[in-house]
Amino acid sequence: MADIALEKVNSVDGGFETPSVGEPDGSSGLEQLCKALNMDPHPENELQVPDINFLQVRYEMLKLPVDFTAVPSGTDVNAMRKWINECLLDGPLAKARQTCDIKRRRSTLPVEVKNISVSCSDGKGHHFTIRTYVPRLDEPQEEARPMPVVMMLHGGGWIHGRPEGDEAFSIIFASELRAVILGIDYRLAPEHPFPAALNDCCEALNWVGNPVLDRICTGKQLIVLIQVVQNAAEYNIDPARVVVWGGSAGANLAAALAIKQAKIPLQESRSCLRLVSLAVPVTAHPQAQVTFASNRNIARSHSEELFENCPPVPDVFVKELEKLYDVYTGGPTDPYNPLVSPLMAEVDSRHPPTHVTVAACDYLNLQGLAYAQHLRSSGVEVSEEILPGVPHGFTFPLNADVSKRWLERQIDAFARALAIESS
Repeated sequence: MADIALEKVNSVDGGFETPSVGEPDGSSGLEQLCKALNMDPHPENELQVPDINFLQVRYEMLKLPVDFTAVPSGTDVNAMRKWINECLLDGPLAKARQTCDIKRRRSTLPVEVKNISVSCSDGKGHHFTIRTYVPRLDEPQEEARPMPVVMMLHGGGWIHGRPEGDEAFSIIFASELRAVILGIDYRLAPEHPFPAALNDCCEALNWVGNPVLDRICTGKQLIVLIQVVQNAAEYNIDPARVVVWGGSAGANLAAALAIKQAKIPLQESRSCLRLVSLAVPVTAHPQAQVTFASNRNIARSHSEELFENCPPVPDVFVKELEKLYDVYTGGPTDPYNPLVSPLMAEVDSRHPPTHVTVAACDYLNLQGLAYAQHLRSSGVEVSEEILPGVPHGFTFPLNADVSKRWLERQIDAFARALAIESS
């Protein structure tokens, strides 16, 4: 039986209406905001009734000195990067998203943040950055115990974004879990098309990993193994306790990473993935999603059935996603490549346990739930979570109730997977 979580929310029908934004047609600020977020203010499906608190907090962000009307097209790479860097990562929005007021399980610790440059093994002189978040432990017994690792793969359509976009989460995870958090600043398309970003994620996992030392290694392979041992010692990490988290396009990379890792022979595996957490994941090129649905031979999950009466995904969104995939891959995409569309993968039975979070008002929710069921049918331990009344970017307002409660559940899930005792 699937482990399904449904977050309870207060709906728009409860009577909340935001102040008017002064539109000529007299529409309320609420309805205008819903439309801007691709949300139906009055949907037929109860799960898609907009979350009042989310809209309230999101509406307050409109008062910041940020021109939200200037957000460019998702595939306008340079313009999108400029807006993201100036407004979201380094500007007013960055300051507004520095903290997330969750219910703390443990005492809050200071967290040391620094960047590490990692050379790619492609022989072309490329490198990527790992942004580390290391808690300063306050108890001798804690300091002596190796810490687990959480790898964070940021979203951004494979073309923009940095680990700093998830900085508030990373700092909270480091303190609450007493874990080393690694924000992977993987190389971006179109300058570095597929599989560059995925290769960087694999390199990052190897950077963490626990090598098998009873093999005879020479040359570069031995150097890599020695470096891995040094990393584990320097950061006091336990490479046998690793969680990989990804959001949106980062969740696509996390899914592909888990697929690759599961196929590595056990005696050669350098790391133990205890959990893969996929938040609002991109799991398939639109063509692959259609093919999966038409050739499907597994039952639909209860979660999928909850969205049976929803309208089809708009063509404009499908075309934008196809264009984004073309940018990511550097040309016409093979939509059925399982590392591009994990929904098409033949899943190994050693695939790590996986948690999938979907937003009820996200056009990607069905492919996320289909992927959860695909993993489950292959024998993978899967849990899934549906967040009613919110869109793809539900973590944009970090202090909306839905974002805070979700983050708390993520911490609890990570703690269980990493065998961390609360204190």
